[in-house]
Amino acid sequence: MVEILAQSSPECLVARFSGKITVEEYDVFADEAKIRLEAGGPVNLVLDVSDIELSEDLEVAKRDIQFVRGDYKHFRRAAIVGDQKWLAWMTRLLGPFTRTEEKHFTAGRLEAALAWANNE
Repeated sequence: MVEILAQSSPECLVARFSGKITVEEYDVFADEAKIRLEAGGPVNLVLDVSDIELSEDLEVAKRDIQFVRGDYKHFRRAAIVGDQKWLAWMTRLLGPFTRTEEKHFTAGRLEAALAWANNE
């Protein structure tokens, strides 16, 4: 499931990914990202992936790769929340390939991630 959280604003997209994600759910998230980026100005991203289950759906994986190669690099800051061991590794791995400033936060630290993403 993908849920666009109430803390979202025109300048910051906040989403929670949980369980297995469908293509339709991922597209809702990607559309929300595109709307904010097309409005102009700096946009931040906060993703809570604490409860996500990796999907075996190749179409979801393709959408995610397209997002990272396309719109993701236009975000100013991205805060990723979750305890999965691969998250911190992936955040460090993506850093050199995007202009997005990234930071990993452990599960339960959504408010800290929001504050960092919004430069508070």
